[in-house]
Amino acid sequence: MKMQLVHQASLQPGDLALDLACGTGTLALLLQKSQPDARVIGIDADPEIISIAKKKMKKNHADSILFEEGFSDRLPFSNNLFHHVFTSLFIHHLTLEEKKDTFKEVHRILQSGGQFHLLDFEKPKNRTMRAAFLPVQLLDGFKTTSPHVKGIIPDLLKETKFAAIEETGRFSTLLGTIRTYRAFKV
Repeated sequence: MKMQLVHQASLQPGDLALDLACGTGTLALLLQKSQPDARVIGIDADPEIISIAKKKMKKNHADSILFEEGFSDRLPFSNNLFHHVFTSLFIHHLTLEEKKDTFKEVHRILQSGGQFHLLDFEKPKNRTMRAAFLPVQLLDGFKTTSPHVKGIIPDLLKETKFAAIEETGRFSTLLGTIRTYRAFKV
């Protein structure tokens, strides 16, 4: 599924890309491998996970990927800096207010014409997928996950001034429906 994000971005040499809530850096590594002349930064709030990501990059000879500690709703980057921002299976962990603040921050740090690429649980495709999502809700909490049952991501993107919003993929998984999106900053 992460490869859907990599392919839809078509990174170019010199592009600056951010992997938001990067975890152990799997997506950051895929991005760097797709375009070795792009610059990739991963950010996560957990210092231990950042340490694991750095070790993983050394093992994979991807030392050019930078990792920083930080929160999604207070990104430590200047305005209009990135060509692309990516996030994978992170947004459903945030409260509605944190989701909005995160999307506003992503909009702020993207250049005009920059792209926001998302992969997360969203509106279930059918009743089976709705039932499959219940364990995720029990584990992560209904407060943060319930908006995703209704398909909140496109609405949040519109509300935070993104344009040309498109659903680029839909996956039925053991834990529910996962959708990918691309949106642009104008």
